[in-house]
Amino acid sequence: MERRDYLLRMLEEMGRVLARVRALLSGPSVTAAAQELEAAASHAGLALPLVRALAGDGLAAVLTTAGRPDPAKHLLAAEYLYVEALRAAPPEDAALFGRALDLYRRIGPVADAAVQAAVADRIADLERRVATPHTPSPGGTSP
Repeated sequence: MERRDYLLRMLEEMGRVLARVRALLSGPSVTAAAQELEAAASHAGLALPLVRALAGDGLAAVLTTAGRPDPAKHLLAAEYLYVEALRAAPPEDAALFGRALDLYRRIGPVADAAVQAAVADRIADLERRVATPHTPSPGGTSP
């Protein structure tokens, strides 16, 4: 029960972070969005440079809490990779968008409806970006 309460609180907080990041991304500052994610990740005990550097089992280990996949960490990591893809040049951007999509798909259903809707929206956006590389960023410039 304690783990469930913790996860719900973390998901609610990640929903607020995601809303702030999306607001920043709709404006001109991808850098500000990245800084918001870094602050949230630090609070959650997640080292974002590891997210970018690791894959497979290593990444899965970083995104767990108490031996179980942590949806809040998956959400942070996925959004971080998305923002990093917006800042990257081709072809690295396409690889990062693909990795973000994979992590978003691993989040699965969550209890918070707003977070679930945000995840579904981001998955749809990423599916378009992966299918059509070099889609303009939310700020109106190419990534």
